Amino acid sequence: MFGFLKKKKPEFEVTAPIAGVVTDLSTVDDPVFSQKLMGDGFAIKLAADADTVSAPVAGEIVSLPESKHAIGLVTPAGDEILIHIGIDTVNLNGAGFTALIEQGDSVEQGQELIKLDRQKLAANNADLTTMVIFTKLAPANQNWTKTKDFGTQIASQDILVKQNQ
Repeated sequence: MFGFLKKKKPEFEVTAPIAGVVTDLSTVDDPVFSQKLMGDGFAIKLAADADTVSAPVAGEIVSLPESKHAIGLVTPAGDEILIHIGIDTVNLNGAGFTALIEQGDSVEQGQELIKLDRQKLAANNADLTTMVIFTKLAPANQNWTKTKDFGTQIASQDILVKQNQ
């Protein structure tokens, strides 16, 4: 009637899972990501002191391999988002990664997911470029835009993607 009792439609917003410089996927040193074979999204070149990966959206943890280098999330709207920490970090077999969540957990946007041991990862010469990939988006969220220009220094939890209105 007046609109003040209507529930506001949730807005699709994706935040930075970690601090660094937001970059275009096409610049990532891995063809699976740079050619967007798994989907569109963005990458972050980590800040020197960044050591915790947080949830860019609220949802359920549907994938957490033993190597803890990647996390699959599904939002209540059905969006599927992959956070992939580093290039070829699967080869570290979990060394340098501590999971703070388990597969099947429900998480809030901004909740800490993975702690990085930056010394151990540096000793293994790990490229920690972190990708956020939209592997499947609900129809209402397929029309999105980035809120920060590539090359911009960002903090963890900065809003990087919004649904177009």
